[in-house]
Amino acid sequence: MIQPLRMLGALRSTFRRFVVELKPTPSQRVVARARERLRVRRSEGDVTIERTCAGDGIDSLGVGEAAVVRTGPGVYAGLPTVAARVNLLAALRVAAREAVEVHVVITDASSHLGRVAIDLPRRLVRKAGIQAAEPGDRFGPLHYVHCFFDEEAFLSEVARAGLVVAARRGATFVLVAERDDSVTLASEHAEEHADPFFRELTRVLGAVRAVEARRKTDSPQRLVSWARALGRTRKERGAIGRARLLRAIGWVDALRFGGPHCFRRVLLELALDAAAAEETIIFGLDLGRTGHVAFAGREAQTFDVAFAIKP
Repeated sequence: MIQPLRMLGALRSTFRRFVVELKPTPSQRVVARARERLRVRRSEGDVTIERTCAGDGIDSLGVGEAAVVRTGPGVYAGLPTVAARVNLLAALRVAAREAVEVHVVITDASSHLGRVAIDLPRRLVRKAGIQAAEPGDRFGPLHYVHCFFDEEAFLSEVARAGLVVAARRGATFVLVAERDDSVTLASEHAEEHADPFFRELTRVLGAVRAVEARRKTDSPQRLVSWARALGRTRKERGAIGRARLLRAIGWVDALRFGGPHCFRRVLLELALDAAAAEETIIFGLDLGRTGHVAFAGREAQTFDVAFAIKP
């Protein structure tokens, strides 16, 4: 009897969450309040935007008042609507003489069920002209947050603010003005002719069987070497193409029997993109816990022991 009651409780909880997430687009009043909670912290020439009760508001930012303007954790993703986030980036661009550093976590871990149950209905409703929250918005139970499942949506907002990504350090993106010709900008996606998502999905489905077969028999070093050699024969994608490839890998990985696997994802990316094939891979281990494999510089995670495999 206990098991059916637990299942019923889980279903009720899921239904309540679904109802909570079926909110309309946040009103201008809600957006304004969220923006008003952002405060400017100034310290020895540094400017950081935080969510706090103390300090001056965003409108106090002066033109070029700091070399670098930063956002604290949760600031960017905690601001509702694309328009409000783009406006924030535009304000920070005016205040920064050199660069804007935005902290934003991009991950699709444990997200795929919610994207089907919550974001797919939202997309359909919005296409029908009915007000609905933006895909990626999450409202509860504690507070609002916008989830970025891959870089494409974030890069679109960055471009709308007249900025481009110059570098990435884990969850921190270094943005510079689009007119800065001194930087090689991988995110200049206006001129990128990226393949559609479903074409990338086909490529991933075609590669995953070989990756899985080798993953069960070969050593990690041999696997990485094999995947790199294969990836060097593929095309090099721009930032948007890479984001779509990662999205396709995420879906295929999530639906594989046995559940998601970080090494599978890394191997697929290595094998399908020429740029990925030339990047360093980190094998991390926390004592007493399972390990993790990722591309260097993409995640802010730290480990007790880490090994790097360079190209």
